[in-house]
Amino acid sequence: MQKTIFALATGNQIAALSVIRVSGEDSERILKKLTLKNTPTERLLTLRSFYFPKSNKKLIDRCLVVWMPAPRSYTGEDCIEIYSHGGEAVFQGFFSALISFPNVRYAEQGEFSKRAIINGKTDLVKAEAVNDLINAITEKQRELAISQFNSGLSMPIMKWRKEIIKCMSLIEANIDFSDESDTPERVNITKELLMLREQIKEAIKNKDCYELVNKGIKVVFKGRPNAGKSSIFNSILKEQKAIVSNRPGTTRDVIEGQINFKGHVINFYDTAGITKTKDNIEKEGIRRTRKLLKEADIILNIAEDESFLPKSHSKKEWLILNKIDKSKKIKKNLDGKAILVSAKTGEGIIVILQRIHKEIIKKTKRFNDPKNIILNLRQAKELEEAELNIKKAA
Repeated sequence: MQKTIFALATGNQIAALSVIRVSGEDSERILKKLTLKNTPTERLLTLRSFYFPKSNKKLIDRCLVVWMPAPRSYTGEDCIEIYSHGGEAVFQGFFSALISFPNVRYAEQGEFSKRAIINGKTDLVKAEAVNDLINAITEKQRELAISQFNSGLSMPIMKWRKEIIKCMSLIEANIDFSDESDTPERVNITKELLMLREQIKEAIKNKDCYELVNKGIKVVFKGRPNAGKSSIFNSILKEQKAIVSNRPGTTRDVIEGQINFKGHVINFYDTAGITKTKDNIEKEGIRRTRKLLKEADIILNIAEDESFLPKSHSKKEWLILNKIDKSKKIKKNLDGKAILVSAKTGEGIIVILQRIHKEIIKKTKRFNDPKNIILNLRQAKELEEAELNIKKAA
């Protein structure tokens, strides 16, 4: 017998209200025992007093409860939701009362959604979308999560599944009735399989778009020690997150910071300056920097002097000339070749952010087309395996 589970559906902090969810076949019995009354009308908010079991009516709380019998609940099982007052002592009281029942335990992370999937109340794609919606920070993340929930990968998967079943039925019918006179000698499903494969390959192209919106673009600072990377980093984040010093090599480890710019998440990484050194700690910082540069979507290559700007660089590498407040001549000579900034005065910082935003829009333009299927990395990996199997079948 599967155990009945419970957990706090709202955040684990003091608030006016907390929601405690209980799911499993013992839910109704628990509700009757805690309220000392018959089961309330299903799917209707009902005011009840809750008591500690076997305590001679020692009150836990007086609050609202909803009774949702199977299968008309989120998990597809018998389920109750208790809308208690939000103090820590209150929900701890409920927890101690619930755990006292045999065959009842605290839910594991994501277990309510897992049971909903097993019982056919939702699918994995929608469950992931709900999780993304809960964790959404920006407007674009919210839009993506809602899109995934309403019309994400679930619908095309159902369509593709029907196509595969149709192909399989033709093969199996041909085998089962091969001795019949009207059965064709050959079954040609290559065209259908190749069309299906192309549709899946087209969907896989969108995996980077999802990650950019949901996880944010990765912007890594690069440059010689003392070029002003940490100063620009602090200026963008509007806080003193990285230590700034005239002494070269101050930053030895990767420092992360995140901002929400025009509805998009931008992740910034301040790194150790790349130089020759005998210091083992600094060497490790440089090794980490090199690794991060390979993973970056955008690299901000920062120099404090025109002579240190590289003559050649990759497409994802942007040249930034810092400390322009020291010389107006520099500004005249290099405008257009590099983004000119001053970490000290803040000049040029907004230009960097606007260019990053423009790059995000360019990289995520597929997101705005309703015809495109947006999928995450896990879904893309599963589809890549499916595409390979269809190729073999064809």
